Amino acid sequence: MNTDQRAASPKTAKIELRQVGKQWGDVVTLQPSSIVIPEASFTVLLGPSGCGKTTTLRLIAGLDVASRGQILIDGHDVTVAPPSKRGVAMVFQNYALFPHLSVADNIVFGLQVRGASRQEQAERLTRVLSLLSLEKLRDRKPSQLSGGQQQRVALARALVADSGICLMDEPLSNLDAQLRQEMRQELRALQQKLGLTVVYVTHDQTEAMSMADQVVLLNHGRIEQIGTPREIYAKPASVFAARFIGTPPMSIISLAGSAISGSTQTVSAPEAAVSIGLRPEEVALDGDVAATVRESEYLGADCLLRCRIGDQEIAVRAPGQNRFDAGQEVRLGWPVSAVHAFDAQGLRLP
Repeated sequence: MNTDQRAASPKTAKIELRQVGKQWGDVVTLQPSSIVIPEASFTVLLGPSGCGKTTTLRLIAGLDVASRGQILIDGHDVTVAPPSKRGVAMVFQNYALFPHLSVADNIVFGLQVRGASRQEQAERLTRVLSLLSLEKLRDRKPSQLSGGQQQRVALARALVADSGICLMDEPLSNLDAQLRQEMRQELRALQQKLGLTVVYVTHDQTEAMSMADQVVLLNHGRIEQIGTPREIYAKPASVFAARFIGTPPMSIISLAGSAISGSTQTVSAPEAAVSIGLRPEEVALDGDVAATVRESEYLGADCLLRCRIGDQEIAVRAPGQNRFDAGQEVRLGWPVSAVHAFDAQGLRLP
């Protein structure tokens, strides 16, 4: 196989974590966790700060060593293997570009360190410059680039190594909202075009929902749920998952027996339920449940209402052309199929 063929078809691989955990002294940063990351998939490690997502990524990369469990790449145990033996590339949050080197020299730096021939460096450089539309920027220094351009250079440096696995640690967090949206689309299209296995860390659920084939939702060092974005949105496994996924988040309403807390309004829910969840778009301004508008947020096409039922708050997504005032009485309703029930531990009930 010649260099061009090899560069066009990097070897991708499945990644498996088998009861992998990480502990620093008495502090557990990742409880024993098992994750399968399919070949050529885009898997997002999602969760709030301190949940263990970056720890998981660093364990896969070999930047940290697992305290227990096994890490397999393409079926080979790499648990204690150094990063250079894992066949992975990594894109960091801060891009880590050398300020004194040009775009081209930043991209091929790793190849130079590994002793690649000048011809191979030139061939791979030409390919990634074209792939990421960086040809006209090849002689610029990082200080002469925008944030989005620097992000492309960091990605090009990872891709030039021809690693079929790319690990990304919040690579878009330094960009403004509009550029983040554009780069999300570019990254996803690039991953699909090249067939890369991508593991992507973020705390932004919009990134996860728009890019991922699979989401691994973490909380306090443990896995809350693994599934497609649609699966986690439609059937959150816990109150945490219900609140973390969705904009605006699901309303979690406490129950007193079969009634909404602080009211006499009864709801249909399993006997073991201590709370129910409702997505704002599932609640209609047409029903038998009396509520009071606490505040109204105009969003253009939509209007987000926050209403009170007893001592509980519920969000309602209403048409934007309607006007609502604080203190206004409304009648709400929702289908039984829209109700998500949770037990005393915050776990989903059937």
